[in-house]
Amino acid sequence: MTLVLLGMPIVSALFCWLVIRLGVEDAPDGGRKTQVAPVPTSGGIAIFATVAFGLGLTGDLIAIYSTELAALLIFILLAVIIGIYDDIKGMESKRKLLLLGAISLFAAAFGPRLGYFHLPFGPGAGYPLPVWFSVLGVGLWLFVVVNATNFMDGANGLAMGSAAIMLVSFAILLKLLDITDPDTDDEAIMSHLAALAAAAILGFLVWNMAGKLFAGDTGALGMGALLGAAGLMVACRLTVWEPVILILPFLVDVFLTLIWRARAGKHLFEAHRDHAYQLFLRAGWPHWKVSALWAGMTFACGAGLLVLGPVTGARIIFILLALGIGLWVWQRRTLGRQLDAEGR
Repeated sequence: MTLVLLGMPIVSALFCWLVIRLGVEDAPDGGRKTQVAPVPTSGGIAIFATVAFGLGLTGDLIAIYSTELAALLIFILLAVIIGIYDDIKGMESKRKLLLLGAISLFAAAFGPRLGYFHLPFGPGAGYPLPVWFSVLGVGLWLFVVVNATNFMDGANGLAMGSAAIMLVSFAILLKLLDITDPDTDDEAIMSHLAALAAAAILGFLVWNMAGKLFAGDTGALGMGALLGAAGLMVACRLTVWEPVILILPFLVDVFLTLIWRARAGKHLFEAHRDHAYQLFLRAGWPHWKVSALWAGMTFACGAGLLVLGPVTGARIIFILLALGIGLWVWQRRTLGRQLDAEGR
């Protein structure tokens, strides 16, 4: 497995070169998009082609016997297909949201079942969930994470770079869970999948950070589906709070921005430049600096959880939420008002 992981960035970089040759481009829109000329896109094809290649080398593809794991893999594949179609043909946002909602409910119905909900300071046994409530809750989780990753994909290296750090944390957690209870291979296979995807992203970032290739909806939706699936598997073995902590740098920006836009009477799902990371870009920050800031926050969340352990780590959610909300509000009231006043 180690040798396979070491080779994945090289394979991914080569696949990215092939994707660029496909000629699928993302054109400027004069608004949300920051590029001044068309840029090759659909780099997610290269990432997931590399992951599939790696799974074939490790033998994980022929070791999938669980219906629940198969449902999650189908969910990820369908998200990638939706992304490919949107990158090449274009898709109305409402139709895309409807399709993403449908495949999220499919994965929730046939994937791993979340049987309990735990409060951070509550009893260890947790509260049992009715099947219908579990399906709706899991479906909502998957739908939110897919779209949150897509919303955050607006600066070179930000969404995919942060996702790589999240995936490494998920890979470690899932591997530890597999070691403590190796009844099935599901956790081990998902751990390998997360690690392979993180390694594949490194090869993609070589092109992306240079502004030569975008992940596109293929990468954003597919990676969001993978993060949601890995988070669900962790939540089923631990609590819902561990995956929330690992993806918190995305969730805080997305939810607070949607709340702010709703209060301002703006359309929630139209293209815009109101996210915190977009304010930094509008202020003149280079892409690498914005991406490094989010990577740092993501690393802090993952390291804090892994160092403190799942039980104690889940209880730091309040501290992390307070810090994230405080930083977002401070930025909105200072930098946001300044940019709005200057018309930038």
